[in-house]
Amino acid sequence: MGLLASTVVLAQYRRGVNVAGAEFGTTNLPGTLGRDYTFNSESTFRYFAEKGLGLIRLPLQWERLQQTPRGPLDEDYLSGIKRNVAWAKAHGAEVILDIHNFARYRGNVAAAADLADLWTRLSTEFKFEPAVYAYNLMNEPHDMGTANWKAISQTVLDAIRANQDDKLILVPGDSWSSANRWVSVHGAAAWIQDPSNNFAYEAHQYFDRDESGTYAASYAAELASNPDLPNVGSTRVQRFFDWCRANNVRGMIGEFGIPDTDPRWFTVMENFLNAVDAAGVDATYWAAGEWWGSYPLSVQPTANFTVDRPQLSHLRERAPGTFLAAFSAASISVARGTPGSLVTIYGKFTGDITDLNVRVTDVLGAVALADLLYAGPAQINFYVPRSVSTGRLRIDVLRDGLPVASGSIHIAPNAPAIFTANGGGYGLAAAHFIRVKPDGTQTYVVLSSSKPIDFGDAGDRTFLALYGTGVRGAAASVDFGGSSLAAVYAGPQGQFAGLDQINVELPRSLAGSGTVNATVRVDGVVANTVLVVFQ
Repeated sequence: MGLLASTVVLAQYRRGVNVAGAEFGTTNLPGTLGRDYTFNSESTFRYFAEKGLGLIRLPLQWERLQQTPRGPLDEDYLSGIKRNVAWAKAHGAEVILDIHNFARYRGNVAAAADLADLWTRLSTEFKFEPAVYAYNLMNEPHDMGTANWKAISQTVLDAIRANQDDKLILVPGDSWSSANRWVSVHGAAAWIQDPSNNFAYEAHQYFDRDESGTYAASYAAELASNPDLPNVGSTRVQRFFDWCRANNVRGMIGEFGIPDTDPRWFTVMENFLNAVDAAGVDATYWAAGEWWGSYPLSVQPTANFTVDRPQLSHLRERAPGTFLAAFSAASISVARGTPGSLVTIYGKFTGDITDLNVRVTDVLGAVALADLLYAGPAQINFYVPRSVSTGRLRIDVLRDGLPVASGSIHIAPNAPAIFTANGGGYGLAAAHFIRVKPDGTQTYVVLSSSKPIDFGDAGDRTFLALYGTGVRGAAASVDFGGSSLAAVYAGPQGQFAGLDQINVELPRSLAGSGTVNATVRVDGVVANTVLVVFQ
């Protein structure tokens, strides 16, 4: 689903649209819902999901979402976002959250700390939501003055990862994120360092002479100034793809579009999409949304959703069909696994579930069928074969040998994640505590809110056993609200394939602590935080 520089390019990629509206009316901030801006209806999300364009880039206005820098998120605006995400999820679509501010807040170039604070708050709201496919850090930074966009984007990514969020992060480029100008603006080398290795550089490309997407001149006038106009999009975007390959990084096209004023533009877009398909990257068309009216680039349907816009048929031909999201089976905030770990995939799996298989293909092209542990209409759990290589792992759900849904997950050498009692990414740990008497007698108790950790008599020793997957490495520890304890064991649980166990002896100083956060680290790699309750 992303562009890779290895000899294997994943053919699975997502196609979608920008569903705009929540960033409209930027001259009146924060503005009034229904007058200055809108959140599109469920019908729009249903329409594009049914057309196979289920990757929804959702442009958002920072000043509405956070009316004071580093202040709380506006509850009403946040509710509108969550409602849109819920509608997308209900219809089998996924959402990219996009801060559509051009690297500015109320007209001033954004400070790295302010943007990092915003994304930390958004991450807290959405890191456990599988329908949120990615975070787009900022739409089209430009004219940054003395500010360094490379440094800003790295700071924001670091803040999201520090919030124990592994979601895909889209990093735009300076100079309006132009794919054509990418190398001249950013130089030959990539700049992002990501401990989760789950990011992509996001570029935009339009086909008019100034690349603005305004299409002020007619097709005939554009052709007169550029006889190779049919290939202008593919030529421009290839410079970005070549840069991605040279740096062994993933890419994504966040915006492209054509007017419906001349059918010859369709050929330009077709040639552009040929290049995008060959690179195997995600792409979202600009734009859709219920307030666009007669905007010539819009693919919002007319006549109460019964008439498609002319561009739509060309986009639908490139739609990949059903796609899925993949996470560690222990936590949907951990978007990575290891050879021999447990992975959960979310999607829509219709028909007879017992007919489904999961095929995985690693970056070296090795293919294997995975052992399924559970299969339902919206979720499949499977065991990653130990033979897979680290790197991006393609996942195909098969029926009768044919893919019905596809996606991917990053396979890392070490990817600890901890199960919770509620089956989500955050909550009470799925754990036992063990009291050991001086005579060696052991008592095992399932941790629950009604049975918190009880240290027993003065001579008793107490251990906590956490359960997870993807635990690899030599040095493991568990942090309890700032105090770090070395694990006495971290490795396979022994009874169930892919299930790992982390044991730590608890000091009596934790007695009476109540509910605390517990965070596992394995060779410096941080798992999702879980809750532990002490009596």
